[in-house]
Amino acid sequence: MNIFKKCLVVFACITLSASMISCDDNAELRDQYNSLFTEVIAIHDELMPEMGKLTELQEQLQAQDSITSAQQEALDKLKESDNRMMSWMHDFTDTYVKDRTPVAKMTAAELQENIKGLKTELEEVKELRDFTNESIASAQKNLK
Repeated sequence: MNIFKKCLVVFACITLSASMISCDDNAELRDQYNSLFTEVIAIHDELMPEMGKLTELQEQLQAQDSITSAQQEALDKLKESDNRMMSWMHDFTDTYVKDRTPVAKMTAAELQENIKGLKTELEEVKELRDFTNESIASAQKNLK
């Protein structure tokens, strides 16, 4: 084997190795992206049944003959929770569902940017879950 062929084989091996390493990096990033996305969706799915409770509790509070200030505050929190959920879902869908690049085709930079965004979304949806649960508890307390 002449020196040219040896160099070509070595170059091919280096290129293949570099390619495999970058694929592995992207695989880790894709796994991280998918894990975060799944976690965000799981909390969203946990919240969705609560949206019916928000509406039901709003109707119960509004049906009162007279509303105390505490009941009005509870009603306002229920409405805010509903509005925040609708706004969050709209924003999340626009950013991470509609017309997005498939995860398998994202570059490392795109994956890193989206991972950062999903971490923010995760914190937001957790705060939304907590606020919704507090709103429901407050309304239930003020209906007794």
